Amino acid sequence: MKTPTLIVRLAGLYLLTTCSVGLLQLKQAQAMVGQLGGTQNQMMADFSIYLWLGVIFGLGATLFAGRLARLLTFDSDPSEKSRDLSYQFLRR
Repeated sequence: MKTPTLIVRLAGLYLLTTCSVGLLQLKQAQAMVGQLGGTQNQMMADFSIYLWLGVIFGLGATLFAGRLARLLTFDSDPSEKSRDLSYQFLRR
């Protein structure tokens, strides 16, 4: 695995875990707050949207790390596998 792909995959995993934990904490906070006020419910809804977007982007970055890394590093030649050490070891 190349370094840019590893960096993108780790960033995706970071987004996935932090936003998942944030969603769990938000659900606990909603249970504790109950039905207090409309302002807090609106704020929690905004946080919920932000966290769900983070989960979706994190999952996408984790699953499609290679393509996203090529896009971000402007590497237009995906057939550069002959120089990749992991490809050489797996080929044997």
